[in-house]
Amino acid sequence: MTSRVLLTLATLGLAVGGYALMLRGWRRRSRAQAGLPAPAQPSGDAGPVVSAVRGLFVGTVGADHWLDRIAVHRLSDRARGALRVDDDGVHVTRDQLPELFVPLGALEAVGVEKALAGKVVSSGLLVLTWRLGDRSLASAFRADDPADHGRLRDTLTALLPVEVA
Repeated sequence: MTSRVLLTLATLGLAVGGYALMLRGWRRRSRAQAGLPAPAQPSGDAGPVVSAVRGLFVGTVGADHWLDRIAVHRLSDRARGALRVDDDGVHVTRDQLPELFVPLGALEAVGVEKALAGKVVSSGLLVLTWRLGDRSLASAFRADDPADHGRLRDTLTALLPVEVA
């Protein structure tokens, strides 16, 4: 009986120790990303282009490192919500989290990918590549209906700023 108690306590100790190390790493990541500015706030007077599409906000990573989650400003907090396209940009309302707004001027590219930050989905994810300060980020959204990914990608690609060569 004593060996069972010791094994249980050892397992519990390893689990608590692992969690403490993960929390320490997340806090270190937050400190390292503290210079990243807060996302823009919507003006509130934009007109809708695509009505809200329900789904799951997967998170935000550095665009050049797809496993480097952005820990500040709750940009990597996974949550159910809705994505809406207005004529001022992309609005992602997340349940129990602040709205994420990506202005059209900050949007660099839009695509449908299979994975982001450890989340692999056979039906794909809508991935928005955008600038926040001097950093390029990628945020992913998985619509409840995968057919919405292509429609959203096409609409947003048509709204992207045209670069003059």
